[in-house]
Amino acid sequence: MRWARARGCNEYDLWGVPDSEEDALEANFTDRSDGLWGVYRFKRGFGGELRRSAGPWDRVYLPGMYRLYSMLVRYMGEREPGH
Repeated sequence: MRWARARGCNEYDLWGVPDSEEDALEANFTDRSDGLWGVYRFKRGFGGELRRSAGPWDRVYLPGMYRLYSMLVRYMGEREPGH
């Protein structure tokens, strides 16, 4: 962040918090620790603002490898507790 700041960046997207409205985030951040709640608690300490966006897109150069990667991500997600 210091490197970016030294080169003129005045914003940094820390990306990713629980998918809830801001009032729900504020009401629950001290009680929840699952998912991205710890991340939200950490980022909240920087005093930033919540911004919604369409999210990232993947540019696929090797479709076969990407399908394999997607299947692996899905498989690993199903193995996590609570899924």
